[in-house]
Amino acid sequence: MPLALSGIRVLDLTRLMPGALCTLLLADLGANVIKIESPDGGDYARLLSPAFFALSNRNKRSAVINLKTGADVLKKLVERADVLVESYRPGVMARLGCDYDTLKAINPRLVFCAMSGWGQDGPYAQREGHDLNYVALAGILGMMGTPQPLGGQVADVGGAYLALAGILAALFKREREGVGSFVDIGLFESALPFVAYSWSESQTLGSGAGGGGALTGALACYNVYTAKDGHPVALAALEPKFWANFCSTIDRPDLIPDYADPDRQRYLKTEVAEIFARRTAQEWHDLLHDAECCFSLVTTPDQLALDEQVRARNLAGADKNGAWMRSPLRIAGDDMPLGAVPAYGAHTRVILREAGYTSAEVDALIAAGKAR
Repeated sequence: MPLALSGIRVLDLTRLMPGALCTLLLADLGANVIKIESPDGGDYARLLSPAFFALSNRNKRSAVINLKTGADVLKKLVERADVLVESYRPGVMARLGCDYDTLKAINPRLVFCAMSGWGQDGPYAQREGHDLNYVALAGILGMMGTPQPLGGQVADVGGAYLALAGILAALFKREREGVGSFVDIGLFESALPFVAYSWSESQTLGSGAGGGGALTGALACYNVYTAKDGHPVALAALEPKFWANFCSTIDRPDLIPDYADPDRQRYLKTEVAEIFARRTAQEWHDLLHDAECCFSLVTTPDQLALDEQVRARNLAGADKNGAWMRSPLRIAGDDMPLGAVPAYGAHTRVILREAGYTSAEVDALIAAGKAR
């Protein structure tokens, strides 16, 4: 049975995490993703993190194309493509002669998605950057009691999902209007919604200092505590019913009234911290897991695949090919397979033949250094 994006051909010119995750999701949905890699070794992730490369590039094919000398080859591939995703700084594709205006003249139905750090314009457009820079400027680190690198790549992953949404919207628009679109994705901008609640607080309540928001450490009911054995635990009993359930379970009904009162937070935090320090994390799990109070253990990535929810939904694991994660996108009736990870340039010849080149022409392109 065809998957949701079966028949959609994607040219993936990206490197590293954001683009890889975006096109992985497209591939998991059934798109034919062609990973265009440079002749200098391809995606940096192949060397920097082979395990992550394997995790984020399954279900794709690899072709080595030298875009500096083989822009004509890319243009040939564009003729039959539905989507192109690139992650260069703004202006690079134009210097290669492969900007959106040029490519849409070849294929008016092309959806061109440009993923960059800061977006295609503005004073930061040409600046370098990584996830830490984006979440720092977005205010996410500033809302932490002690600003430090996060436990995950918020802007990179957020950017991947934002690009996916933009591409799918552009494909839907194409169905109605018959033409493609240019999708401009800035990774920094993808981090902003993650701080939306704190931003609204800062505008309406004047709060903004580290750890000063309702969801960033100000409330006793929504915080991280340390159990007797030193393991952290998370309590997110924001709503009155969840807080009441927590207090009733620990036999402290006196803590229920006025639990969101700013003047009571110092007292409540001290009391709750002392309570959690009386039992081990596992003992708290056994007591609160079914107490309807939004309690969770704080685990580490190596424990992820051991969780019963992860196992039940077959979300992550490891096999002879390494670690894997299934797509979090689920469409009833679509079985998204864990496809193979492409070897560097393994599909160059077959992809060029699919584009319309003869075997002799493919040999000539490889001999000229335009492909490998």
